[in-house]
Amino acid sequence: MYATEKKARFLGSVLLAALLAQPMIASADKGHFQGHAVLQSVNFTQYMAQEGHPLKSAYAGEMDGLIFHNGGGSSLDRMLDKAHYHLVYASDGLGNGKCSKTFTTKDGSKLFASCLGRATPTGSTGSVTILGGTGVFEGITGKGKFDFYGVTDRVFWDDIGWDWETP
Repeated sequence: MYATEKKARFLGSVLLAALLAQPMIASADKGHFQGHAVLQSVNFTQYMAQEGHPLKSAYAGEMDGLIFHNGGGSSLDRMLDKAHYHLVYASDGLGNGKCSKTFTTKDGSKLFASCLGRATPTGSTGSVTILGGTGVFEGITGKGKFDFYGVTDRVFWDDIGWDWETP
């Protein structure tokens, strides 16, 4: 009987250790993230409309870079500091665009967002919707704004902020 008890305690300890090793998600937490990102264009395709068409062209592209945390004090906010930032976008010829934003932290957690934007003389501006994520970002939701600036034809800044909430 002693060996069976010892085995049960061992298995209980292993199970407890496995549960504690899982990433801890802040329950019912909320905050405000503020960040500044630098992005480089890695892919760009433009499609020209036929001559005389008022839309002139449509285009799509992909960018890669880093986001730097500069506001909000929660651990979720700080996890995004120096996270990989991947952006895929499409735009019509009238200056309207949409995008998908993916932020990947050092531990592999991903935060997913979408955006709707409008062209400005220096880039674009618009809204961001947090769609959820993996790891510590599982279940996260939120909304915010971005201001996107062209530094050169290949380098861009994205000043972005959102209010977020976890279940």
